[in-house]
Amino acid sequence: MRLPELRAQVLAYARQMASDGLAHGAQGNISAIDRASGLIAVTPSAADYATMTADDIVIVDREGAIVEGRWKPTVETPLHTLFYRRRPDVGAVIHCHAPYVSGFAAALRPVPIVLIEAACAAGGEVPCAPMLRSGTTEFAELMLGVIGQGNAAVMGQHGLIVCGQDLKRSYATAVAVEDSARACLFARQLGTEPVPIPPELCAELHQWWLTSYRPTAV
Repeated sequence: MRLPELRAQVLAYARQMASDGLAHGAQGNISAIDRASGLIAVTPSAADYATMTADDIVIVDREGAIVEGRWKPTVETPLHTLFYRRRPDVGAVIHCHAPYVSGFAAALRPVPIVLIEAACAAGGEVPCAPMLRSGTTEFAELMLGVIGQGNAAVMGQHGLIVCGQDLKRSYATAVAVEDSARACLFARQLGTEPVPIPPELCAELHQWWLTSYRPTAV
């Protein structure tokens, strides 16, 4: 089996995504690339995370052609592969249906960054793309354009996409953006508008998170 460790990591984060309530059943999709070989491990289409195994994770090339696997890869494969072709800094892509972010997606609104952890992970306000049918090259181009050189974007009337150096940081970004979306909605329920963290501070915190936030021996 090709890329067994990467397949296992993709499976682990897919299950974590379901456990954390960021997706249900077969919702969402996750991938990671092995830059040495150029091969991508991606979740299969319409497969339930609860019963999925590492063998079910599909290996595709950077054009989306199946290299190894018994299932079709996610219909969002064109989105994942486009990110890897155009963003050499990206090592993992996660699409989820985080419930509070989905509220912003339904309203076609960006997610303000109102929490320090979200500023660290996302680096600034999370833009929202207009609604477009997913699973197409047009949709992939749209989302890449909206996310730009950032690492998170709202899919209009759909959900959230994040990318990053690896699965760990990409997943942390998804959780942090969902936390910020939830905090915004809670603040509004309290009758006050949430206060976004200034863009320059977001950028400073994000750079620190990317370069310095990691386990350090004492």
